[in-house]
Amino acid sequence: MEALKALGYEISPIEGGFYGEKRRGGVVYQVFYSEEGDLRLRRLRFLKEEARPLSLAGVEGEWAARYQVEENFFAVVPQEDLPSLVLAFERLDLGAETP
Repeated sequence: MEALKALGYEISPIEGGFYGEKRRGGVVYQVFYSEEGDLRLRRLRFLKEEARPLSLAGVEGEWAARYQVEENFFAVVPQEDLPSLVLAFERLDLGAETP
């Protein structure tokens, strides 16, 4: 966990493991790790946001939408492998998907 803190992640305990999160620009990186070694890395990229006035059933309001891409990686690994996996996942570029 200390290695992830050094990489800029905020770490919180969760039942059976821990959760880490780091925000950089329009990207959120998340790490879920269990005591059994189950790992989930998740990256949320916010692609664009839209907002405009809207009348709905005669009520004036605001419509808003946020388009995002969610990417996940799952594995079972020892805790000492986390820093290298997290860094590799942060550098992963599978292209610019758009909705």
